[in-house]
Amino acid sequence: MKIFQDIPDGSANIVISPPLEGKKILIYKYVEYLLKKNEPVLYITTDASPEDIKKDLVKHKIFFGDAEPKGLLVFIDCYSRHVGEAAKNTQSIRRLPGPLALNEISVALAELEKELLKKSPKHTILFNSISTMLMFSNPQAIGRFIQVIIAKIKKAGGTVIFTLEEDMHSSDVLATMEHLMDAVIFVKEEKGKLMMKARGLDGLEDWSEFS
Repeated sequence: MKIFQDIPDGSANIVISPPLEGKKILIYKYVEYLLKKNEPVLYITTDASPEDIKKDLVKHKIFFGDAEPKGLLVFIDCYSRHVGEAAKNTQSIRRLPGPLALNEISVALAELEKELLKKSPKHTILFNSISTMLMFSNPQAIGRFIQVIIAKIKKAGGTVIFTLEEDMHSSDVLATMEHLMDAVIFVKEEKGKLMMKARGLDGLEDWSEFS
């Protein structure tokens, strides 16, 4: 898949789409692409539990095999405890109080990245989604937090992809988030097809079908 090959190592990227349109499939396919290359993935989730994400991956025929016990697929869970679930940490899941536990997210990210670097010099952070954080906090504060963790991830040699729901935020918020990124990927559904284009990735300036 050309778009995955075109995402530079050590870059910060954001996937923007209307709510419920497409970006989940793009993210899931990227997880599959990375794990097939034995590149570790750290999935930060703010709007679903890791258990539900894993079930959904299988539903979409994304089979991650022994990636979890090998430490190639790990999660930071900012959802479960936030909605009152008494979920415990596991070998592959770090549970945090909620999407606004910014210091805890930063600390967990740094600790888990150290473990990922023992597996591979390359690793990817998937942050799905910052829209949840923006709903509950000042966008300027979230912008500063995103800027700081991007710098930390890049310093550790990682690549990061954020997701954002397009129609839930003002144009000013969208512009601020896009400004922090090296590339912006737009996704939409059209006549039953998943369409995408990107700014900051060569050859993807126009809408084309994701396949």
